[in-house]
Amino acid sequence: MNQQILRTPDEAFASLVDYPFAANYLEVDGMRMHYLDEGKGNDKTIFLLHGQPSWSYLYRHMVPLFVDAGYRVIAPDLIGFGKSDKPVSSDVHSYGNHVRWMTSFVRQLGIKNAAAFMQDWGGMIGLRVLAKEPEWLERLVVSNTALAEMKGLEKFMVPKVLKLMAAMAGKPSISKFADNINYGNWAGYFRHSEQLEIGEIIQTLTTRQLSQDEMQAYDAPFPTSDYYAAPRKMPEIVASELDQVNADWKQLKQWGKPVLTLFSDKDPFLAERGYDKKFQNNFSGAQGQPHITVKNASHFLQEDQSQHLASKVISWLEQTQY
Repeated sequence: MNQQILRTPDEAFASLVDYPFAANYLEVDGMRMHYLDEGKGNDKTIFLLHGQPSWSYLYRHMVPLFVDAGYRVIAPDLIGFGKSDKPVSSDVHSYGNHVRWMTSFVRQLGIKNAAAFMQDWGGMIGLRVLAKEPEWLERLVVSNTALAEMKGLEKFMVPKVLKLMAAMAGKPSISKFADNINYGNWAGYFRHSEQLEIGEIIQTLTTRQLSQDEMQAYDAPFPTSDYYAAPRKMPEIVASELDQVNADWKQLKQWGKPVLTLFSDKDPFLAERGYDKKFQNNFSGAQGQPHITVKNASHFLQEDQSQHLASKVISWLEQTQY
């Protein structure tokens, strides 16, 4: 791929708090994709997929709990995020490319019949990978994520409405976003801010008080604005490639393995809007499962309720005899 690709210097990650994990890399489309691979001797594998603008650091408190419970844990960084390589051109960061890169990652690892926890873009990308690779997973947990399925007028209107909301938001500051958390301010902030304060963004979408060190760890992947292409672009492509997304949903509905939804009660984007119900209604494997709403948790519930989430997932995997 003939394009400019940046790599965050290793020293940016030199002294991260609570992140003692070794780095692992695979090559995807000529780029280096980073992932955590802990508990390698264990038989069963759990994939942990993050979204925008976070990275595998988001799962730092959950990884050891899964390993202690006897699982191998794989947590990749999306291309453009974390320790993975960062293409500079925003055009490269299409929805389809992110799906392609993650599909390549899954195929290269060659792990079948795994479990996965998918949140935010981790779900929007990971679910489309599952549509292409149904043997990849035996168990699926979806959390604070959505996958568009739109027909007719909705398919025509939604992308236009989102574009209008982003345009009308102008150039919101982080405090304007915090005061009025909605799609328009989210997209406007990421598109226009000269400096992205990723740690502050994560803090606005958590109920727990993050330390300065933790916020700096979220800033670490992006030392200058040259590195921002992926987090800038992602809000603009949430309702893109709808024909392919609809086709992938059709495939996903054939996938009948057990599915659990763990959505937050305080997610300003998704709480009480029926997104969890959509998964429960579309996946036959979600019927009769012990779905819960996670209390006192915002969008990044891995920060707010890491132990509760991990124990819920572990007990569910045991209940379903994974």
